[in-house]
Amino acid sequence: MAETKAERWNRVYRETTAYPQPNPQLLRYRALLPAAGRALDLACGLGADGLYLAEQGFETEAWDASSVAIARLAAEASRRNTLITTRCVQVSPAAFTSETFDLIYVRRFLDRALFPTIITSLALGGVLFYETFADTHNKDVVASGPKNPDYRLSVNELLQLCEPLVVRLFIDGFQIGSDQDTQPAGQSLIIAQKPPA
Repeated sequence: MAETKAERWNRVYRETTAYPQPNPQLLRYRALLPAAGRALDLACGLGADGLYLAEQGFETEAWDASSVAIARLAAEASRRNTLITTRCVQVSPAAFTSETFDLIYVRRFLDRALFPTIITSLALGGVLFYETFADTHNKDVVASGPKNPDYRLSVNELLQLCEPLVVRLFIDGFQIGSDQDTQPAGQSLIIAQKPPA
């Protein structure tokens, strides 16, 4: 019998021994995010970024479909004495309620159908930080990450998906986090804000 997505991710997170560090891009662009407020780390995995946001003063929720990842995140938060609300849930529009967030953070997860719900779930003036795999501008370069186009953005697609948000930062199809952000490797990052009114 084939392994389900949740089973596969449970296996991956069970086999991951070292607890990850926060995303360097989250640290790098922290000044572009709200000072505090309600934050959602969506498809959080082990939740290193959600923990960082909670430690920065955000009232943070972390959602993921992997029960193993959520259990490990809850244990790590307890060990650090950090308050974070965890939720084991299939990330889909149905998971959202009428609650809004001042920051929605997504990394290495792509479900195009979720963007309207994400945008609706941002509070007025709220910020979306979204980083995931994408095609490169140089077709001769083999990008890292999944090969399935369902899980990779095309060039400039992230901009289109984030309309009508106001773009504060956009990097497309490059190696994010290198000393040279112009080295193609297949990542896209957007930090965009919902207009205040």
